[in-house]
Amino acid sequence: MEDHLHSFVCPITHDVMEDPVVACDGHSYERASISMWFRDNNTSPITNASVHHKHLIPNHTLKKAINEFRERFAPFFDTESSTAALPSGQVLPMLEALPERGTFLYIVVHQPMPVYVAPSFITAQSTLLLVDTIVLGKERLYGEDNVIFVELSGHHEGQYVHECTRDGSPCLQRLEVTETSLAFMVTSPAPLSLWPSHAVPSSTLYKAYPYDVVSIEATIRDLNGRMYGRLEQSKLWACLDRRHFTELDIEFTPELYLLKQETELRSNANRTNLGVPLLALPAYSIVESDAMFMLRADDSPSSSTSIYVRTTASHGRGFVRGWVALPSSLSMHAPPPRLAEGPAGKHIQLVLQQAGAVALVLDEVQESGDVSQRLLTRNLPRRFERQLLNCVQRANSVNSTTKLILKSDLLYTLGRRIHRMALGPRGEWYCSGARPDGSGECCWASGDLPARFHADMQPNSLVSFGGDNEYAMVLGTGGVSSSNVSTKLLQNLTKARRVHMMLLARYGGYVIKDNVGMDLSCLDPAFEVALKTPPRGAGQVCSAAYSEDDYVVVFEHTYVATAGISANIVDALERFYTRHLALRNKRRLLIADYERRWHEIHADY
Repeated sequence: MEDHLHSFVCPITHDVMEDPVVACDGHSYERASISMWFRDNNTSPITNASVHHKHLIPNHTLKKAINEFRERFAPFFDTESSTAALPSGQVLPMLEALPERGTFLYIVVHQPMPVYVAPSFITAQSTLLLVDTIVLGKERLYGEDNVIFVELSGHHEGQYVHECTRDGSPCLQRLEVTETSLAFMVTSPAPLSLWPSHAVPSSTLYKAYPYDVVSIEATIRDLNGRMYGRLEQSKLWACLDRRHFTELDIEFTPELYLLKQETELRSNANRTNLGVPLLALPAYSIVESDAMFMLRADDSPSSSTSIYVRTTASHGRGFVRGWVALPSSLSMHAPPPRLAEGPAGKHIQLVLQQAGAVALVLDEVQESGDVSQRLLTRNLPRRFERQLLNCVQRANSVNSTTKLILKSDLLYTLGRRIHRMALGPRGEWYCSGARPDGSGECCWASGDLPARFHADMQPNSLVSFGGDNEYAMVLGTGGVSSSNVSTKLLQNLTKARRVHMMLLARYGGYVIKDNVGMDLSCLDPAFEVALKTPPRGAGQVCSAAYSEDDYVVVFEHTYVATAGISANIVDALERFYTRHLALRNKRRLLIADYERRWHEIHADY
């Protein structure tokens, strides 16, 4: 008899088994004992080998054998255990393919129910779930006597409840979850919980606050008609009653939106603590909505409106779905305008002087379409440098080495943009500027220039200084003012309908480019060759700067500089051309992306 009893004993508890189950190692155990073992271990209690899964299969044959043995040899067992055993053969049929994982919602019916440590009735705890409590489960599986147990999720994590009694009477009623897309504004502090039930405690970490918005991805109704919603991409539930929430209208028609700044994609429309940041979408990228709603700050006509857009973005090798909040703006019905299509060289101004003085002004086109000026100066006459700096007021940053100022016109609406500048061999200078909108044109010049120059000068004039008190000035409104220049140069300037570029060099040399072409005279041979023979693909000459034997020739798409030109100047020019080309190509790709998306959206219309 002892030999027979040995096979009835659980290897863990060393007691006769009440609810024997077979684990993946092929051995039988008491269900409660092996369940508790597997909660802390991933190995077999007997072989100590790793287990591939932790599913338990009821051992009905062994259970019947134990019951039959008890009936025949009752004196060898305690009477309490014998009377607790079920009569042989009283188990429910296995009608479903279990275990099954997922999200399961039930409501407790008829009478309060305890929770269990394992899918076995002998593991009942003192905690009771009251009638009408909605519970959330993550796995359905067969337990003792083939009763279907449900492993709980959220509250009482890892514990169990049963769908019915041993005789098949229902204990839980399944609730259907409705997948949906809803949005609500919070009107008063609203509790959130891990179960959609008024009978469970609310979360101590999370709460929805007034004027927040939340997006809902699933709803259920309890037996009393109360509706609960699960926050999108969350485990939290809220009771969607009118005391706490006001529903917002959602549009599901796909639309395209252009992000004007880097925007955070969040798991929920909520922008406070309920929406998890997923990734940052770059500025000036297009998002396609699959849902959208608007929210006004208040009911006044002048109140601001925020737009909440749900979109899908690529991330790594996959995709991420979430919400972005945008300031009030209309969806895109036309492609964004082209940018930086003109030659980069036409956005460059450069002056040099033999003492190492330099001023470089770069008009950088921004993705917004605005133009910012980058100013690089070194060893300039003090008043000239101060005047240039005054034109770009409120500079963001000043590099102590090169005095590098980057300024966006969005930030200096009262400042001016430098339009023209000139620097002579004796330190004489001229500069002109205007506000970003073109108003407020002004010009300034050094005090050592002749009175006639000051009398004639106008804003936006093209000026160049030479040796021996030479200067030539093509006035902004037309006409020419000059001193000591050659007759030929003066004739060319007078006849030209438009002068694009002009430079006076030493010993009476000059170069002028007008609507007819380019005329050069008495220039250093190397400088003349650089002007006449641009590199392949360089385009037309835009401007040039010359000082003694060093020069820079600015072409439409590249530049040529001698070895004596400062590395700071060369680096700034290199970066500017590269940036200009990259901006143009990026905008072309953005336009192509818009056109592709637009055709996909409207293909079925």
